[in-house]
Amino acid sequence: MKTLLAAIDLEQESLLVVKRAVELAVRLKASLHLVHVVDDTLTLYEPMVEISVRHRLKQAAELALEGFFELVPDEVKARGGCHVLLGKPYQTLGKKVEELKADLLIVGRHHIEPLRDLFVGTTAERLLRHCDIPLLMVSTDATERYEHVLAATDFSRSSHHALQAALWLAPQAKIRLVHVFAPPFSGFVHHDQQDLDDMIGLQQERIRKEIKTEMAHFLAEEDQSRIRPDIMTGGVQDCLTNAVEQHGPHLLVLGTHGRQGIGRLLIGSVATSFLSTLPCDVLVAR
Repeated sequence: MKTLLAAIDLEQESLLVVKRAVELAVRLKASLHLVHVVDDTLTLYEPMVEISVRHRLKQAAELALEGFFELVPDEVKARGGCHVLLGKPYQTLGKKVEELKADLLIVGRHHIEPLRDLFVGTTAERLLRHCDIPLLMVSTDATERYEHVLAATDFSRSSHHALQAALWLAPQAKIRLVHVFAPPFSGFVHHDQQDLDDMIGLQQERIRKEIKTEMAHFLAEEDQSRIRPDIMTGGVQDCLTNAVEQHGPHLLVLGTHGRQGIGRLLIGSVATSFLSTLPCDVLVAR
């Protein structure tokens, strides 16, 4: 990854995003761009609001953003910049990502607007649907390297992309790779418990072999050695939530598009659910 784009809202919590972005930029020797979007949706079509008002809003935002950029080390400043833009946040950020050819978009915890989000969704969710690069949502004030990573996989291209991004962001971390499957015939056919346990055991072994085969196709051998597969049975949301609570990862890694139709809907809802609760930093990729 060569170019990082950190989108901040200029609130105090933006410091968390800047600190994590700087840590990554220094370690990856990447360029870092701080971006703030002045949402002009409410003023753009209001006849009583003159262009000069939007201009003053932009100037005030530029001054505030420069204050955050001053916190960035000189070595990182030299490789990046700060930008204040006008427009709809998710559309404007998407265009800036393309312009800068950014490799990672870093954002912070979304400020909840219940009524608005009920109808149009959060900026983060919209970015997930429109942005082709991995998105890292920062929720903690830790600036240490990610050492404990929990990644979900359903063998889709999306989960592969997310895992590869995690391996790059956390090159020294041990990664617990979780796959969730429903017990065979659960809720439909009565089975002897021993028979059901045997079937689950066989399914888990088959999945472990599939994980090993999949990793051999797209991961270097040294990366494979730091990944520990974990096969869980049950609902995706519940199993991942339990895994996060049990292992307390520094980073949760998710794909946003599943392997099949129902998986596509399910993993997308899981990703956005974790983005709304943020048990730790969350990395998602398409």
